[in-house]
Amino acid sequence: MATVLTAIRSQMGSTPYYVTTMKVFELVQIARPASEKDEWATSGLTERLQRELNDIRVRTEIAPYLAKSPDRFFGALILLLDADEEPVFESLTDLAKNLPNAYKSSMAQGLGFLTINSGERVLLDGQHRFAAMREVVINKSVDGEYVKDVANDEVTVIIVPNISTQHTRKIFNKVNRYAKTTSRGDNILTSEDDGFAIITRRLADDDGPLAGKNHKGEALVNYKNNTITDRSVQLTTLSAVYETVQIVARYYDLADELNEKKTHVRPETEFLDQGYEHVQGWWSTVLDEMPVLKHGRDNTKNLPELRAKDANHGLLFKPATHIVLFQALSQILRHAPNLTLKEAVARAYKVDWKITSPLWRDVLINSAHNILTKRENYNLAADFLTYLVVGNQMPTSDVDQLAERIATARGEDIMTFELPAPLTS
Repeated sequence: MATVLTAIRSQMGSTPYYVTTMKVFELVQIARPASEKDEWATSGLTERLQRELNDIRVRTEIAPYLAKSPDRFFGALILLLDADEEPVFESLTDLAKNLPNAYKSSMAQGLGFLTINSGERVLLDGQHRFAAMREVVINKSVDGEYVKDVANDEVTVIIVPNISTQHTRKIFNKVNRYAKTTSRGDNILTSEDDGFAIITRRLADDDGPLAGKNHKGEALVNYKNNTITDRSVQLTTLSAVYETVQIVARYYDLADELNEKKTHVRPETEFLDQGYEHVQGWWSTVLDEMPVLKHGRDNTKNLPELRAKDANHGLLFKPATHIVLFQALSQILRHAPNLTLKEAVARAYKVDWKITSPLWRDVLINSAHNILTKRENYNLAADFLTYLVVGNQMPTSDVDQLAERIATARGEDIMTFELPAPLTS
C-alpha cells in the first residue's frame, strides 16, 4: 500500500532527501532498524558495532521515557528507502495551477506531496529511538501514563532514496562519525529530569556552598571539563560535584527517587529538597571542618599554590579526591554510627593529604604524582581512607582484604605487607 506524505524536497551534495513528519504508529509499521537488515551482517566490524541495538537501554531507559514523560521529544530520524523504490514527489506549483505568483518560488517547488510504495524502509539513524517507539506501540512492554498517546505522536523523518550500497554506507558512516554527543557537563547543566543534576546546579548557584565566582570572574566550579589543571583557580568540577550528590543520595536512600533512569520524569519537589538539604549539609560541613579547603574557596588566587605537589593539603584540591572523600565519609558513618558527620570530617582532615605522601602511592597517585583515574583506584582510595579514620571499627576480614588489595596495587608481597595504623580519635 502506498504512503502519501506532505514533504519538503531538498538536496545536499549528491544526496536528494525529503523531510516529513509521520505518526509513530505509521512509522513503526513500515520501517525497521538497520540491525535487522540481513545485508548489514556483511559490513565491517566498526559498522556492525555501531548499528547493533542495545536492547537493555531501549527497554529500561528510552521506552519508559516515552511512556512516562509528557514532555517527550525526539530529533529527526533518517529513513532509507528500498533500493528498487522510486519515490514520487509532486510539488505544490505543479499541482496548483492557480497558485498565486507570490508562492511560485524556488521554495514552493520544494513543497509538496511524497508518495512511497510498499518496500523495505530501514532506519539509518535513530534506530534506538525507533526501537523504543516500537516497544511502546507494538510490543506494549512498558507501563506509563502516556502509553496510549505515543502512537499518535508525530516525529520528524528524513527520507533518503537508496542510490547504491556504497552511497548508503557513506551516509551511515558520516552520520555516526560526526555526531557529537553532549558532554557530561552539558547534560548536568541542562537536564530538568535528572534529580542529581538539578541538585548539583543548586549547590553551585545562588546561596549554595559552591556558588560564586573566582577572582577572574569564572564560576567556582568548572563545568567544561572533568578535570582541572594544577594552575586552575577553580575549586572543583561539576562532574565531581555530581558524583558527590549521588553518593549522599545513596546514603540517605534517595537515589531511586532522584535517578532519571528510574523516574524518567522530573523528581517530586519533596525529594529534590530533601536531597539538596543533605548534600548541602555535607559540603558545608566538609568546608567548615577542612579549613584549608574553605580558604581555597574564598581565596581563589591561592588555589594553584594550595594544589601544588609539595603543599600539605594539595590532594584535597583535586576533584577526584572530593569523590573519594564523600564515598569514604558515607562508609565511615556506616562503620561508626556513633560518629557525627562533623567528627568524621574532622578526623579525615588529620590524614596526610600531601600529593607526594607515600600513603597514596599506587592507591590514588602514580609514580609521576598524578591522579590514577580508574574507578577501581577511587574505590580503593575511599576504602583506605575509611580504614585510616575508623579502621579499629571495621571487620578484620575487610581490613585483611584491603591490605591485600593495596599490596597488589603496589606490587609488594601480600604476606609481609602491613597497613599503617589507623588514626586515633
